[in-house]
Amino acid sequence: MYYTSPPHLCSLYSCFVPTTDTQATMTGRSWRRFSVFWPFMLAGAVGPRDQGNPDDALLDGLPLAPTAAASGPPASPAVAGDEDPYGTATESDCETETGGSVAGAAPGDEVRAVGPLELPGPDLVHTQRYLHVFGSMPIDDAVLDTFCRAAQLGGALFGDNVACTTAHTEAEVKAMEAAASALGVDSIQTLYGHINTSKLHRLVQHLGDELRARGNLWEGDTSENERLHSSCKRMFHRSNKRGPTVTLQMIRCDEAQSAVLQDVQEANEGMGGGASDEVGSGGGTDGAPGGVDAVGGSGGVPAQTADLSFSGRARRVPVSALRRNPELVRIADALGADTTAWVTTHNTVRIVARFEWGAPAAVQHLRATHDFAGKPWYSYVRYETSDGGIGWGRIRVVLSSIGAQRRSCVVLQRLRPVAPRAGCVLTRYSCVRLQWDFESSDDEHPALEVVDATRILRSEDVQVDYRDLADRHGLFVTLLNSPDTAAERRACRFFTNPFFPWTTRALRPGL
Repeated sequence: MYYTSPPHLCSLYSCFVPTTDTQATMTGRSWRRFSVFWPFMLAGAVGPRDQGNPDDALLDGLPLAPTAAASGPPASPAVAGDEDPYGTATESDCETETGGSVAGAAPGDEVRAVGPLELPGPDLVHTQRYLHVFGSMPIDDAVLDTFCRAAQLGGALFGDNVACTTAHTEAEVKAMEAAASALGVDSIQTLYGHINTSKLHRLVQHLGDELRARGNLWEGDTSENERLHSSCKRMFHRSNKRGPTVTLQMIRCDEAQSAVLQDVQEANEGMGGGASDEVGSGGGTDGAPGGVDAVGGSGGVPAQTADLSFSGRARRVPVSALRRNPELVRIADALGADTTAWVTTHNTVRIVARFEWGAPAAVQHLRATHDFAGKPWYSYVRYETSDGGIGWGRIRVVLSSIGAQRRSCVVLQRLRPVAPRAGCVLTRYSCVRLQWDFESSDDEHPALEVVDATRILRSEDVQVDYRDLADRHGLFVTLLNSPDTAAERRACRFFTNPFFPWTTRALRPGL
């Protein structure tokens, strides 16, 4: 099997981050945003390997040397003669050499010393514990299910895509406790053995108490604290090894600290209040990605899409010019206009997003341009269909007028739901599987539809079904090197991403 790197439980929201040098450059909010894409990346990276024996792998035609972990002695089972590495053990084995208990471990569970984690092997699926937790699920689906659980629990802790982000009910706390136990005990320790780390122990055993005692878990994102370290680093560089004595260094450090505190006080006085006055009125959408702005009555922001105006440079082009793009060859039929008609196009349209989970409305910027910071950007959207249902599509053109008629609308390529694979893990976590919708079997490009901006509900994060893509073109295929043919467009599948935080808890909540 192709397996992901072993987990390194370095924080509540990055349980599977491998220990690499990149951790120094990807911290705080970077890991937070990266985790919502784990399941989709993993779905394409985990699958059958080409060779049954990893020792037979070749590099430039030569066999690979064994790694340190592979060359060492094999781990002995907990009970002599028991071939199941996840079998029973004595009660004394449930304590580590330092006397600490394993997260979620109980008498009868084997304990593995903290160290390099072993990847799950193909024989794991035959163990009694695996069958009890995952049943007949293939091991690659079990690993994917573990990452989905981590992404879902992280969203619950950060208040993603919920109506109220300022309080947790007892039922929600209990649900998160159960999810944490299922992630740490059932999934991680079944796949990787009983690892003993303080972070995993706190997640499994003390998450509920932490939430009940503190009310809300505001400390999940370390970006604010990382930013505040900059002043300390400046003081360190100013004082360290700059002077003949420690006393002189301390005096210089105190001077720098006093200057920083003076600047903070003057800034607060200039804003007319304390720390609470510095906090914006963003509410639950503060820090949300995707060009989301908070809306509120006090700010004078319109409460509906019809009240928003276009911004940015407009272009008047004939419909015949748009038809030169093979994907827009039928745009005249979609618009109901002649090819000689003129339309006004924009790169961006603003909407007041409506969230089905009941969160306050927010302004979102949707784009359709071939050059945004050097790369194309075509937003996926969730919208109301003409018959009152829910549809998905990718915006190709943004229009503010058709001929002499002013009309705020978009021309999008339609996506339609398709039946998921049997036993699909992503579908169990509310991911909707999609494919391009074609008008007829002879069309080479998806069908076009004109949708008024008022019918667009919100932006949607759509990910390619990488497992399906890798099955057809190999593990190293990407969207850039995949074939650009009509057959490929018909075969390609997508998933909506329910883990993406369109609305989330404010990073600096007002008091």
